[in-house]
Amino acid sequence: MMTSTPIIVISSIKPRAGKTTLALNLAAALWADNYQVKILAPHNNDVENFIRRRERFCQENKILLPFPKLINNLHPEAIDSDEKAVVIADIPTAKNQEYAFVFAKAHTLITVVDSPAHLQTMHTDAYNNLVWQAKKNIAARGIKYLNWIVVPNLWQENMWTMEEINEQSRRYGFRIAPGLHERESFCHIKDGYCAADMVSDAKAFKMSMADVYARREILQLTDFLWHKK
Repeated sequence: MMTSTPIIVISSIKPRAGKTTLALNLAAALWADNYQVKILAPHNNDVENFIRRRERFCQENKILLPFPKLINNLHPEAIDSDEKAVVIADIPTAKNQEYAFVFAKAHTLITVVDSPAHLQTMHTDAYNNLVWQAKKNIAARGIKYLNWIVVPNLWQENMWTMEEINEQSRRYGFRIAPGLHERESFCHIKDGYCAADMVSDAKAFKMSMADVYARREILQLTDFLWHKK
């Protein structure tokens, strides 16, 4: 059964593509838009560590930042909330198949890639079959299409060409979101905060231009996911 709460599934074809970093930065961007964020992150200690560091960061700097609520399942009673709620599911790459039922409940599926080779090998990868099954399950419930988006992470301009990207997009039926550059600012999660948390009038943050660019990139990605369906 589909829940009324949007579920954003973040996954990858290969490990260490930056899923958790993206998930937490995306959560912070949604907080900035007044969404209540719940996170499903099985087998992922990084999210729990982030929350502990975030609590310490807020205490040390005497500021208030929003916190995600961790959930253990996708039962409606666990995730349904007000109309401004959203669930982000950070799926471990090694367990994509195990969590196929989560893919089937997605409102939006984000596939994080950090090289063109990941897209070029998709047709031989079990991941594509996983997405295909999810599309069929969603169609069986009367949903017209899966909002499938590929996010080029650790973006490097010389690695990608529009011809490569557009060819893969047409072949597999996904859309390409604005890529995220390889910025240290996205890795502030190790300190308990995210690029979208950083605003110039908050005393705890000393923003560099790199921080400004990172914040703009994650907010642009959120706008792409939310408003260009």
